[in-house]
Amino acid sequence: MNEKILKNIFDNLESSLINEMRIRIQHNLEDGKYREYLVKRILSKIVPSKYEITNGFVIDSDNNKSDEMDIIIYDKSYVPPFFDETYTVVPIEAVIAIIQVKTTLTWSELKSSIDNLNSIDKLKAKIGGKIVSASNASIVEEKRFVAPYKIIVSYKSDIAKNHDFTEEMENKHLDMIYIVDGDHDLYIKHRIEPEGVVNTNKEELEKSKVKGDIEKIKESKLCNFALQLLDKMKLINNAIIINYKEYIKGAE
Repeated sequence: MNEKILKNIFDNLESSLINEMRIRIQHNLEDGKYREYLVKRILSKIVPSKYEITNGFVIDSDNNKSDEMDIIIYDKSYVPPFFDETYTVVPIEAVIAIIQVKTTLTWSELKSSIDNLNSIDKLKAKIGGKIVSASNASIVEEKRFVAPYKIIVSYKSDIAKNHDFTEEMENKHLDMIYIVDGDHDLYIKHRIEPEGVVNTNKEELEKSKVKGDIEKIKESKLCNFALQLLDKMKLINNAIIINYKEYIKGAE
């Protein structure tokens, strides 16, 4: 019988993540930074090399700043070295996903995580510049809007294992809830728009954050989490041009 190699790789990674978290919790060695480190380590095996994984704040050119994010995934192709992790600030235009990481997802932690992730909604991307149109090879001016994926990852939860998170996913603009232990399903929202996190139509992008089919997955959760993230990344139009002059000007 042929084994599913990719699935087995992710299942082994997931088992390793569960065991390491369990051991550290049992021996009172777990802390927030190590928890984030474990998730970053897993993401580093998933996320293509053109993306960077860090933590900190997301900013825009109007001097707005998000709450502190446990994990930020951004496209390092468009961010120069002075925006690296030591400065812990990333321009909104380059951000692909933001993640809050918890040990135990309680109702209180769920609310605070949602509030934290939604703090990015006040930021305004200002993308502009000349790009080549694939349709007629001419140089065109386009403006694009960005809505990064919002994800919660937790080792376990004290919320009832039969609780359906669909309402939270739809009403609170969440894209994924991944509780690592075996008691809860992986929840994935499939946004209705094909472009992923970037769109030329702001209204369509805003609607897509709310609407979408919710999928619940019990088995091979890390594998499905990873492939969903990769599917969305490959749909992102790479012609993102950050207008750095706006960052110099600041809010008017």
